[in-house]
Amino acid sequence: MSQLTDPLNALLSFQRALRNRSIRPVPGELDSTVLVFRDEPDGELRLTYARLEGDKVAALVNFTPAEPIEQGVPCFGIGYAVHQDYRRQGRAKSLVEAAIAELRNGLRRNGIHAFHIEAVVGADNIASRHVAEQTLTPESKQGIDKFSGVPILQFVRKVA
Repeated sequence: MSQLTDPLNALLSFQRALRNRSIRPVPGELDSTVLVFRDEPDGELRLTYARLEGDKVAALVNFTPAEPIEQGVPCFGIGYAVHQDYRRQGRAKSLVEAAIAELRNGLRRNGIHAFHIEAVVGADNIASRHVAEQTLTPESKQGIDKFSGVPILQFVRKVA
């Protein structure tokens, strides 16, 4: 059985790209401590929000387009990770909240006033589950990931 995608890989990749200066994120419009980077790997939009501790990426949030839940309302899958040196300090929750605010701000500027955020979390990933419960919704739906076969919890929040 394979595993779910690990957002920590994205954090480490983002760290390498920052170090190599192959990406140039910009400060968030609402929170200048958040770095924002937009790219399109494999032609698919990805929005990345990160916070640094010195020159080290302490936490990262990614949004990618996901299957719509409601017709006419975009949906974004969310992934988040915290570097092991900075865990258990509330950094994931803080950055997820800031990233949602930055995303809402950018989408409103483009005429989109409502969207869904979907987190798919491994059922055994207690830390990620707590972040989703605190930032998205305490309600979850159990399932099995169609790609990995791993038991999951799905959290969905409509942001309007």
